[in-house]
Amino acid sequence: MNQNCNIPDHETDVEFLCTNEQCKDFRVFCFKCLQNEKHNTHIKDVQKIKDFGRQQINKSDEDLIFDLEKMIDHIYQLFFTLKEELKFGCQISEEELNGLNLIQLNDLLCSKIRFRKEKQSLISTISKSAENMIETIYTGLNEFSQQQFDRPGKKVKQEVKSLKYDLIDSIQDEQINSFAFNQDGSMMVGGYESSKIQVFEFSKGQLKMIQQLNCHKKSIYCQYFMKQSKEFLSGSCDKTISICYLNGDSKWDIKQRLEGHQGGINCLLMNKNEDLLISSSDDMLIKFWAKDKDQWECAQTIGGHSSFVSCISLNESENQLVSCSKDSQILIHQYDQEQKMWIVYQTLRIKQWGRRLCFINDEILAFQPEKREQLHIYQLDNIDKQFVKTKEILVGVGSERKKNRGCFWFFPQQYVQSKQVVLNKNGCCVNLIKKDQNDEFTTIQSIDFQTKVIFGRMTDDGEYLITWDDRSGSIQIRQYVD
Repeated sequence: MNQNCNIPDHETDVEFLCTNEQCKDFRVFCFKCLQNEKHNTHIKDVQKIKDFGRQQINKSDEDLIFDLEKMIDHIYQLFFTLKEELKFGCQISEEELNGLNLIQLNDLLCSKIRFRKEKQSLISTISKSAENMIETIYTGLNEFSQQQFDRPGKKVKQEVKSLKYDLIDSIQDEQINSFAFNQDGSMMVGGYESSKIQVFEFSKGQLKMIQQLNCHKKSIYCQYFMKQSKEFLSGSCDKTISICYLNGDSKWDIKQRLEGHQGGINCLLMNKNEDLLISSSDDMLIKFWAKDKDQWECAQTIGGHSSFVSCISLNESENQLVSCSKDSQILIHQYDQEQKMWIVYQTLRIKQWGRRLCFINDEILAFQPEKREQLHIYQLDNIDKQFVKTKEILVGVGSERKKNRGCFWFFPQQYVQSKQVVLNKNGCCVNLIKKDQNDEFTTIQSIDFQTKVIFGRMTDDGEYLITWDDRSGSIQIRQYVD
């Protein structure tokens, strides 16, 4: 290292460093410092700088790894024993059953019912403990992967403020593919696989169904609740978009049906003024709808993808739209003020396609590749004004009991500005990723649903997370805990 020692009269390059935890002296020094008996009391912790990057695992690390491996083996053995007990522990042969008298049969039934209740309680407890352990491991891995030296002009990374979403309610219901909330989070609409739409009152984490609508012939894929008017939109597998409004009788009714796409509607979003509606579809197209005399009409259709368009997102200034597809492309579309139309501004070729992405602001976007344990962060280069991948953030992918099922895209990635949190669905996991003031990202919670069939949404203020999954068969409501 060609840098002089910080003691002026030494006038020689630094050569050594000290890793002793109790050391109070400057840790990087030259040979003259060593001759002057600096760090002499802990000389075993002194090493040459050139050897620092080639450190081997020390004895304490080896002991820790050994202890962890022993613990994991023990857990596996216990799990195998528990699995066998759950599978065969309460079985009885036909011969044994026929040999029981009425009292014995009654006692057996009572025992089985009691066992069933105890089993459910045990599985719930184990599941919660496993979820906490997974979160701890992911937090540790993130800390290891994001360690870095201080650099000139760069502040030391501050500890991420801990937050969590705790389960507060669970309601059995049939499959819901999409959720949308009004601006203050007092109302929620759910779009069902069966094609119905239900409107709920939402207060303090409690749902109350107030109306059911049948606006579509097939499954609902996506929804959007308007912020400036009492209207919401729904996109369906039947290739149409329905716009519903609150009529004079305080009942929700259909106002307009938009047709034009030749495939199912995968994503709906609007600008802040709510005079521009953007939709993406299985037909590989993105459509822009403009409002004219309280009616919506298609103003522009753009292509560019060669497979279904699974997700779209507007940047903060609303002059760029990003889209992704199974064709292994991310397209950045930009609004041309002179031509008054949207054009493809940049094409990002990617190795692994993905179903979810979102803009964080004008300069950062987050993309989740399919079946990968990393969320990719792209940032705008200030010189050539192109987006480039700058980092990968470790995220949970989860574990699935039923294998070989594809991931569903009806769970859009969401950035909640007030909490500076990215809501990310990846495989069987729902991940919560915190952004700090230095634009560093850390996964702070990973919820493993043990199934890929998960749909969900956060309220706009980030106070509540609502999901439905096919393993629990229920709407689960989680609340933000600081």
